Amino acid sequence: MMRKLFLFFISLLILAVLLVPSQSDYFQRLENDYRNTHHANLLNKELLRKVGEFEYRNRLLFSQFDYSFGNISVSYYGFLDIIFFKSSTIKEQESPEITV
Repeated sequence: MMRKLFLFFISLLILAVLLVPSQSDYFQRLENDYRNTHHANLLNKELLRKVGEFEYRNRLLFSQFDYSFGNISVSYYGFLDIIFFKSSTIKEQESPEITV
């Protein structure tokens, strides 16, 4: 009985590791979110990859993805082939101080 239970948990663990979202999965989600927000097909996955900065981190059972373009950045995390939106930020551009 214990052996079957152990094999079952090992199988679940292997399945969870194999289903961690990849970098291309995150770019697909980013492209879909961009299209839904802006109602335009201006940027595809390849162009998003070229124009922005990104960081993909694989953490065995889940992964994280951060993308920034200009003053906008978004973060996602994924588990079991499901990608969750984490946060987005708009960085205020600092205007230079002018003293007279």
